[in-house]
Amino acid sequence: MSDSNPNQSCWLRLSKLHIHAGSKELLSDTSVTIPAGKITVIVGGSGAGKSVLLRTLAGLIPQSGESLSWSGQIEVGRDSAPQQGPNHIGIVFQQFALFDELSPLENVQFAIDHRSDQSRPVPQTAKQWLEELGVPANTRVSGLSGGQKQRLAIARTLAADPDVVLYDEPTSGLDAASGGKVAELIRQTHHAHQRTSVVVTHDYETLIPIADEVLLLNSETKELSFVPRDQWPQIPERMVPVALESSEVVAPSRWSLAAKWSDQFLTTTGHAVVAATRLPFDALPRFPRIRWGARFFAHYLRLVGGPSAWIYLLLAGLITGFTATYFTFRFLPFRLYTQPLLIDELLASIGFALYRVLVPVLATILVAARCGAAVAADVGVKQYGGQIDALHTLGVKPRAYLLVPIVMAFVVATPILEWLSYEAARAISLVTFNATHPTIGPYFWQLHFERNLVTDGTSWPLGWNWVLLKNIACGIGTAAIGYYRGAAAKHSASDVSDAITSTVLWTTLYVLVVHFIVALLEF
Repeated sequence: MSDSNPNQSCWLRLSKLHIHAGSKELLSDTSVTIPAGKITVIVGGSGAGKSVLLRTLAGLIPQSGESLSWSGQIEVGRDSAPQQGPNHIGIVFQQFALFDELSPLENVQFAIDHRSDQSRPVPQTAKQWLEELGVPANTRVSGLSGGQKQRLAIARTLAADPDVVLYDEPTSGLDAASGGKVAELIRQTHHAHQRTSVVVTHDYETLIPIADEVLLLNSETKELSFVPRDQWPQIPERMVPVALESSEVVAPSRWSLAAKWSDQFLTTTGHAVVAATRLPFDALPRFPRIRWGARFFAHYLRLVGGPSAWIYLLLAGLITGFTATYFTFRFLPFRLYTQPLLIDELLASIGFALYRVLVPVLATILVAARCGAAVAADVGVKQYGGQIDALHTLGVKPRAYLLVPIVMAFVVATPILEWLSYEAARAISLVTFNATHPTIGPYFWQLHFERNLVTDGTSWPLGWNWVLLKNIACGIGTAAIGYYRGAAAKHSASDVSDAITSTVLWTTLYVLVVHFIVALLEF
């Protein structure tokens, strides 16, 4: 059934819109009004800038971006009440951009809970949206078919109650039969819910039959103009692909390569400094919805401090404790003469070194490498797959549900993982000592191992505050680096891989610097 009056549908007005990709102009001084309550299909040749136009309309491209920029005005509204800006525009992404860690029901409920106008009544529940679009409610998103994912993407977009719905290449990669089903689905949902629909596509044969209006993005004139219905058969001839500019390839000199690498290093370092400066403000626990903040926190806590991380850190602790205990006594100079005199001091030194230095250093490095890489991969996939853009279109700042839960997860998980690693090192040290000194027994080890960590009047080991400081500082820095490296622009799968690699390098360096600085203050 329809949940809005067709007379209340909104138009989309572009006024003197210019779009640039670097020095190249994609759209020049365009003014056009997309009619309310209709399906408008935008076609154009390959490389004309259709996807860039769509992302501009959705508010995903800043006006003064580094590679893409635009000027002019974009308005959404009714004749009686125009409203400027992209807050009432929803988008169905080409790659669906679904939240994989949420169920289909939760994907739709997330959109309902983040509607731009909470004063409007909710037309349908999340379950009703899934039933209408034919999507199973409890199947994992990764287990859905391509058609089900597309239906879920449409359900989530409509559940956010936008005035205008954008479709980005909805039939891309589909055969004719599947493409026809998608076109029919768009037509059905449009008539059922009476939203102004804008479809950007190169597949004019499949989608023009459902169109009320057609706009052509002309790559030669840089114009966006309506095509009269009687000229629709001529559209294939007018869709001119953008010609590639030929230029002579000149091998870069060593100086130019060095300059490029230096510039990239300084740029990355500058971004890292800016991110570190902003982190205390960006990471404040402010969630638009506490429920969803807790949901994402639980997701990242499992990612950072889940069972696989326990095994990882327990093994590291076992190796460290065994190595420190066994080789200290095994390679002691003049062992037969000095060990009976120094055995208690050696045990106390081993316990002190494991608790205050060895385990904290090794554990935080492993957390930085393993967990930092996992976070960079998770956020990088979200950036590459469009989930971060989906958050933007739902009016949510990605930092609120990504950066803040990630930082919280590291603050909680890092001390716990380091403690597990130390307990493993402590246990294996006792076993190793008993195996190499069977005549002395475990009581002697228990008497001296933590002797240098015991203080009068408190049950906390000596220096626990320094250990906790190192854990938290390393955890926060690793979280920030993993998030910002993952959230950087991704144009290919290799960019995600590069983000993971750079995260491991930067987090490891950061952790070493933290331990060096704290060691100077601590000792």
